[in-house]
Amino acid sequence: MKNLFETTIELGSFKTLVKAFQDTDLVDTLSNDGPFTMFAPTDKAFSKLPSNILEYIFHDIEKLTEILTYHVVSNSLMINDVTNLNKIKTVNGNEVKFYK
Repeated sequence: MKNLFETTIELGSFKTLVKAFQDTDLVDTLSNDGPFTMFAPTDKAFSKLPSNILEYIFHDIEKLTEILTYHVVSNSLMINDVTNLNKIKTVNGNEVKFYK
């Protein structure tokens, strides 16, 4: 069974996200057994950001790490799980709140 990082690569529409994880040395984190759930923006979503913002974020590794770990939870979640949650703690220690 593939880990989360391998799956992200294989899907092909997450090249920017894969590069971000490689730049921050978080590949090992996503290569662990987990379980993990990632709220993963696609390349299309990244393309909506102004290029200067994306460039800034990619040059600030500490900020990039903070943003990426905010998008990962140490749990296996399905859509039904998310719709029943109000919030969940992310890998970086902050909470994501779900509004219904």
